[in-house]
Amino acid sequence: MNAIREFRRNTPAMTDEAEAAARARLMTAIHEPEAAPKRAVTRGLGRRIVVAAALALAVGGTAVVFGGRPDMAPVAGVAELGEHAARAAENDPTPVPDPAQWFYTKELRLTGVEGDQGDTWERWTRVDGKRSAWYQDGKLTFSGSTSFDPAELARPPVTPAGVLTKIEAAVLDEDRRGSQELNGQVPPGILWMEINQLISEQWLAPEVRAALFRALPTIKGITVTHDVPVADGRRGVAFSLTDAESRSYLVLDPETYRYLGTSSTRLKDRTYEWSDGTKETFVAGTASLTAQLEAAIVDRPGLRS
Repeated sequence: MNAIREFRRNTPAMTDEAEAAARARLMTAIHEPEAAPKRAVTRGLGRRIVVAAALALAVGGTAVVFGGRPDMAPVAGVAELGEHAARAAENDPTPVPDPAQWFYTKELRLTGVEGDQGDTWERWTRVDGKRSAWYQDGKLTFSGSTSFDPAELARPPVTPAGVLTKIEAAVLDEDRRGSQELNGQVPPGILWMEINQLISEQWLAPEVRAALFRALPTIKGITVTHDVPVADGRRGVAFSLTDAESRSYLVLDPETYRYLGTSSTRLKDRTYEWSDGTKETFVAGTASLTAQLEAAIVDRPGLRS
């Protein structure tokens, strides 16, 4: 996980125009969701105001109704959300890609207590999970295999309990070869992080994706929250989890149940030490919103369609 954080901290910043546009869309959607598609984007938006609005939702953790959408009935609970998302995954008409193809994603991110950090993140992950790539200093950079073998996750029978068992086994195996801090137990927060990463960054067979969505409600502490914004201003229904360090959301479209992005707020300070010896502290109140802007199967890294 630290390696992934390090990759992302080196991604190039957005242009001022793109950053201002993203903030404007988020501000409009937070306060007037029904008007968001009709409003023009403006520049020079106050950074504190934007993130304060996002924090008001994230820290409060309050479920609210869908503004301007009286025709929509919010899901009643987390199990229902998991079932809706699972069925959407199972009915996805997208053709199954070749294992040697790549899954391309482009993500918009807004972070910081004052919202003064914005960037886009592009990533290519081989469908078979054997390699991943991203741009660093204008050049494609490659890494080895992902944490989970997609073929192993798709080995029948594919069940919610089964995919959780495989994820736990992989996490514990990595822990045995590293810090050995888990003592044979994978806490809910780590399962949550691993599933978030799988859903946002890796191509998964429809039955695996469905099993993950059905597994989420079985993890202790996961609930459902309505009307959660992502970084580009869209709003959705979310799986949510609060632990000692953060409150976080995995946000889905409320109609199609497709993945939209994430939102989280730190509840206490945390300092990370990177492999180059530098340290970075994330203070309590730091907000992080993402939005998946694009997702496509391509023939090689560097291609976007």
